[in-house]
Amino acid sequence: MHFLSRIRDLFTDFLFPRSQKVLALEALSAGALVDILPPAEHSEDPPAPDAGGRAGKNVLALFDYSHPLVKEIIWELKYGGNVRIADKLGEILYDHIQHELQDLTYFEKWSKPILLMPIPISGKRRFERGWNQSELLAEAIMKRDSQNLFRYLPRQLVKARETESQTKTASRTERLGNITNSMKVLNAESVGGECVIVLDDVTTTGSTFAEARRVLRAAGAKKILCVAVAH
Repeated sequence: MHFLSRIRDLFTDFLFPRSQKVLALEALSAGALVDILPPAEHSEDPPAPDAGGRAGKNVLALFDYSHPLVKEIIWELKYGGNVRIADKLGEILYDHIQHELQDLTYFEKWSKPILLMPIPISGKRRFERGWNQSELLAEAIMKRDSQNLFRYLPRQLVKARETESQTKTASRTERLGNITNSMKVLNAESVGGECVIVLDDVTTTGSTFAEARRVLRAAGAKKILCVAVAH
């Protein structure tokens, strides 16, 4: 799989040379990215308490999406399928999640291994892009999971219906209406009684994460933490 990805990248680089800005970002280490990218000020509007009871604290976002470099990185990940960027972000996410889990395990009795579930995209968008950016992040995290903290569960949280892009909705109310009842869990037994981390590239109003939490709770997930690269 890695070999095929490398061949794809070489072919894509030949046809569509990357900008100097992107090349410079790819050359930075994960640690350097953490140093230069501004942290997210807050994750989202305070959500309802999740199964762990952490009202307002069940979303973790790392970087400020309003910053031009953060936007560039997210663009490369979402629309460019840039596995080099995904790999660096995966390293950063793994470190942050590992740190967060120390508190969760101690104070809220999170059990391991924890299910790692990417936010789904529709079949249409997967066909158009050829990848799901959240899956790229999850796969990069799993590469570093030598401690077996996670059990990767892709394509169990799925889109139940096609939705308008959230970037095309004007308000929080519209986003909530657009995303409501758009996801489902294929096999409820796979998440029943489990602790789950839901992964996405960007959270804005939190409506996508709210829908994921809703269907995961309905399927019996015990505790849920939503993690995004940027807000």
